[in-house]
Amino acid sequence: MSQPLAKLLEIMSYLRTSPDGCAWTKEQTHKSLTPYLIEEAYETADTIDQNKVDDDLRDELGDLLLQISFHAQIAAERKAFSFDDVAQSIVSKLERRYPTILGPEANTLKTPEEIDRRWEEIKAEERKAKGVRPDSSILDEISHGLPALIRAAKIKGRASNAGWEWPDASMQLDKVEEEIRELRAEVEAAKPDKDRIAAELGDLMFMLVDCARWHGIDAEDAMRTTNNRFERRFRHMEQGLKKTGKDFKTSTREERLALWAEAKRLEKLKKPA
Repeated sequence: MSQPLAKLLEIMSYLRTSPDGCAWTKEQTHKSLTPYLIEEAYETADTIDQNKVDDDLRDELGDLLLQISFHAQIAAERKAFSFDDVAQSIVSKLERRYPTILGPEANTLKTPEEIDRRWEEIKAEERKAKGVRPDSSILDEISHGLPALIRAAKIKGRASNAGWEWPDASMQLDKVEEEIRELRAEVEAAKPDKDRIAAELGDLMFMLVDCARWHGIDAEDAMRTTNNRFERRFRHMEQGLKKTGKDFKTSTREERLALWAEAKRLEKLKKPA
């Protein structure tokens, strides 16, 4: 074990178990730490999205590692598993799922698609080895704790692997358009029903996630990128209006649209050739 990693685990143990340790740290549980684990994962993803992949990414990965060591320390205290067990678990999984690279099978898979297909086959074998219950489903083990967009993609991806897939992209887009029409019908109803609108909106969002999956796009990544792009353009509008002594309430729609269009032009100029 490297010296910095050993030091990290030593610090976590001291904070949790020493009489002179940290009172707050001692009170934490797996459950109480869950929001921090999720937050650190998203901050790491945001750092990558912002292309801050040197010092900032290093620091965010350190924060994420702290959360992993924290959970491992709590588990070690109840003699469930240690940090080394966590590391060994992923090592064993990688060796098991890469039999053509790290294991006994001939290394004949050369394309990403071939490797991914073998990976999914092995995952299916692992699920089967755990025992098939009468009520088992191919959707088992897809966590309900995942962000909704990620979970939707995993659900449809698993269904697709089982054979429930669109014949072509055109038919899939036809379904997207159908969901838009159904949403519009609910929104424009004489007496709009919030629950029915929410249901149709959910159907449309699911189809958009599926469309992203079909084209090899991560919907969560695409949404983060759009959020960041909107934020940049909105801030540009804010600053542009302030320079004229106005804000969103005192400016005209035409003024705001002009600044929005300007922000889009500036983005294109900044893109590498």
